[in-house]
Order: sequence, then structure tokens, then C-alpha cells
Amino acid sequence: MSALGEKIASIPLFATFTPTQIHALEDALTREPGLRIERYATGQKVCVKGQYQLELCFVLEGMVEAFAEAPEKGAGAVAGFGAGDFFGELGAIGGLPRSTDVIAATPAELLHVPRHALRYLEVNPEARKILADCYRERAVLVAANQTELFQGVADSVIAELIPRCEIQRHDARGLIVVKQGDIADSLYIIRDGFVQVVRDNGDGTHRVLAYLRSGDYFGEMSLFESQARYASVLTAGKCELIRIPHEDCLALCRRYPQVEKRLREIIARRHEEESRITPELSELLEKSGQLGVIQSDALLVMNMDLCIHCDACVRACESLHGESRLIRNGVQIGKYLIPSACRHCNDPKCMNSCPTGAIERRPTGEIYFDYDQCIGCGNCAIACPFDNIAMIDTPTFDRAQARKGRIANRNFFRPYPLAAHDAVDEKWWKRLLSLRRNKRRPVAMDARTEAVQYVPPSFPIKCDLCDGLPFMGCVHNCPTGAAMRIDAGELFESVGAMRTEARIRKTTGTND
Repeated sequence: MSALGEKIASIPLFATFTPTQIHALEDALTREPGLRIERYATGQKVCVKGQYQLELCFVLEGMVEAFAEAPEKGAGAVAGFGAGDFFGELGAIGGLPRSTDVIAATPAELLHVPRHALRYLEVNPEARKILADCYRERAVLVAANQTELFQGVADSVIAELIPRCEIQRHDARGLIVVKQGDIADSLYIIRDGFVQVVRDNGDGTHRVLAYLRSGDYFGEMSLFESQARYASVLTAGKCELIRIPHEDCLALCRRYPQVEKRLREIIARRHEEESRITPELSELLEKSGQLGVIQSDALLVMNMDLCIHCDACVRACESLHGESRLIRNGVQIGKYLIPSACRHCNDPKCMNSCPTGAIERRPTGEIYFDYDQCIGCGNCAIACPFDNIAMIDTPTFDRAQARKGRIANRNFFRPYPLAAHDAVDEKWWKRLLSLRRNKRRPVAMDARTEAVQYVPPSFPIKCDLCDGLPFMGCVHNCPTGAAMRIDAGELFESVGAMRTEARIRKTTGTND
């Protein structure tokens, strides 16, 4: 075994790995994108709070510390990790953003394992169990600390509850979590994602009663009113749930009367909300879920009371990006039209399909392309269930990037060193064209070093809220103020179909 292999094998999680499994991980370090070993100087940031750095980090040497608040503000470390420790499992496994800054307390060496490379760890049953147990413990602790249901419950009681809980993950929309009429045996907390609550009627029809999101819970009615499930609950996309057995919930209610009081208040409120869900609203809710409106983190909407149908928003988008990334038709909720554009989904299929990690998410939820990592494969366009990603030919893309660069007075990614209309060295441009004609695939040549690099024939584009520009073209160019950005929950909260205050995922949940 190599020196690196011996160093990895000394980490407790790898204690039961066979030499073959260690060798497979060593080999993957040379070819898997993102799987790497990095050294950090004292004081250097390892992880940044709020960023979607979805990777598991192992400390090989040295010491790192996690800070909930910036150290320069006088805040102390909330946790420390030494050689053999690991952190970041809630991000690598659960897809959550960093909630702390992690800074090297001494010179340190870390092994970074991105979520797509976790298979090299989970191939070992013991390591898989350690990760699962650690993930469950930290996930339940976060949910208990951030969910109103558990306010006032002692930490020791939560610790006793953790081994009784089960983490359930679902990767698709429409899967049945609980079925109406079945005998209930558990309460569920939504750790991440969305679920749809549906009640069947005696005439064979059904009504969508609500969408629940991170921080909400369901199954409380069967605790006190009936042992049978009042309604069915289906996944509304990828989601993660914490299942707590009924007997543990009832024991908690006996020990903490305020918990039972909160549950009964939720039951009363949901009965009231159900009475306001008309068949028409139910149909709209169902359609909105199918189109990804409910599950979005950032929506472009148009106030149809103000819209004059001038298409200035569409033209502005085309001018900035080479091709319009929004279509002014779609589902209408009240006075708001939701045009066809990127939803910045809670569960982005495009991000999960990218082989190079070129699709990233900002702390506020916006999804954007890191074109420096893009190879133009088109996987994201294929994976998008709403057809909101298009592949645009490279010359058109290049001209649009040049235009944005002039507007913002900054550098944007350029697939060519210079666009044709910007070239000042005519001989250089002719050499480039000649080189491209003699190749089967597009290439670019740096004018100074004459280094040849591969250029994809097309690049993906989608609505990224005009990332890098000082304004959003569609919103900025609307003459009446009809176009605006809004959180999906705000559209539905008024009818009782969703609560905006329930969210845990992008507020203070931790993955360190």
C-alpha cells in the first residue's frame, strides 16, 4: 500500500476497508472530478458559509475549526476537527448548503469527496453504516432545533429519540408516502423538499389540499383523531423525510404537554384551510406541482393587470443572451402569469446530471452555469423536466458573452479568445479560421501563446437571473413593472396551500 493509501487507511471510517477498496479510492483520485487532496495554510478558508459545496471532507493532517459567525467579529469556533475526523455529510448526502465557515486552525491537509464519488466509500458496509448513523443523528438534531414542534424539549430527550427515527429519501415525484385509510404508525418531518397532500372523495375524484415543504410535518391527525390516515401524501419531487414512530410521539406529548398543544393547533388549522380549497384551486395546485411551480426557489412572474403584451422582456432576454430564455405563456395564478423559464428548482435535475459540476447554486437558491467547467455535453438540457435549458451555438453564445462583458464592464467566460467582430489582428483571426477548418471539432487558440484548446460546438443557456449583470434584463426592461421575481410560497400562502415560514433548508440548517 502506498504512503497515501496508508494515510487514508488510518482514518477510522476507512478502518475496515480492504486493500482493494483503498486502491480503488487512490485510483479515483487521479480521474474523478472534484475528488482531491488539498493543503491549507493556517487561517485559510476550507468551506464557505452558504455555499453549496456538496462534499464530504476528511482531515488527513492538522486541525480545522467551524465558525457560525465570522471570526473577525470575535465569534468563537462552534466545532473543531482533527486528523481522522470528517464533516460535511449533510451537504454530500443531503444536498444542503454550508452553514458555517470552516477555517484551517493549523496547516492542514484534507481529502474532499464530492457526492458523486461517495460510492467509493459506500461500497464498504461498515463505512456506509457509519455515514448513515452520523447523518441521521445530525439531521434529526437540526430538524429538532429548527422545527417549532420541538421547542422546549430537552436535548437529552432528543438524543434518546434519534435511534428511533428513520431517514427516508425519495427521488421522484408522485411516490406514495402514506395512503388515505391505512392504519397510521408514525409522524413525518419534512427535512428537505416538498410533498403533496391529497384526499380522495367518495365519487372517485380527489382534491389537492396542500403542499408541505421543509420544516413542515404530517401524520399528526392520526395521533389523536383516528388511527386511519386522513389523506394520502405523495412526493412532489425529490424529498427527505424523518419518520418518528407514533408511540414515541405520544410519549413526547405526555412528557411535554406543549407539544400536544401545538399538534392540536396544527390539526385545527388544517381543517380550516381544507374548507377553502375549491375544486378549481385544487386543479390549479395540481397543475402547478406538475409544472414545477410549487417546487421552485425563484420564479419570474408577470402581473397581468399591468402587462401590456409588448414583449420587451423577451427581446431584452434575447439581446443579452443570444436567444430568449423565457416564453411568455404558462400557468396563471390569480393575476400572475408564470412564463416558461428556469424555476431554479428545489430539486435541480440539471445539476445532478452534470458530469463536471459546472452547474452550481448560490446561497439564495439561484442556479447558474460555471462555464469554465462546462464541456457542452447537453446533459442538463436533456435532464430538465420543464424544457427550460437550450443549447445555443458557440458563435452566438460568444457574441452574447462579449455583449454582457461590455455592459457590465467585467470579464465573462469566452469560448474564443476574441469574437470575430472584436478581432484586431486580422492575420491571427485568419490563422484561427484555417485551424478550425482543418479540425473535426471546434478549437480556440490563445493569441499570445498559440495554445490550442477544445471548444464545444454549443453551450447551454437558461434563466440564471442575469448572473453577473447589475440588473435582470426582463425585469429591468419592462415598461410597466409587470415583470418581477417572487418566491413560489408567496403565491400560495394566501389560500392556505403553503406556508412560507416553514423552511429549514436555506436558513440555519447545518451540514458541518
